[in-house]
Amino acid sequence: VLIIAGEEDSQFPVHVVRKMADAIEGSTFRVLQHTAHLAARENPEGVNAEIDAFLATLPSTV
Repeated sequence: VLIIAGEEDSQFPVHVVRKMADAIEGSTFRVLQHTAHLAARENPEGVNAEIDAFLATLPSTV
């Protein structure tokens, strides 16, 4: 499970999202700088980079 928090998110602050990530065993937690609540709209390149990096760590099933 990949969990991405926006550094400037006031609705779900980083410390709250980190608690959620800590509660999910084996999760990966990342924080995007200069990003608030709508990370995919505000920082699509950053979100996509984190997703690509996360997927690269998973074993291939093909």
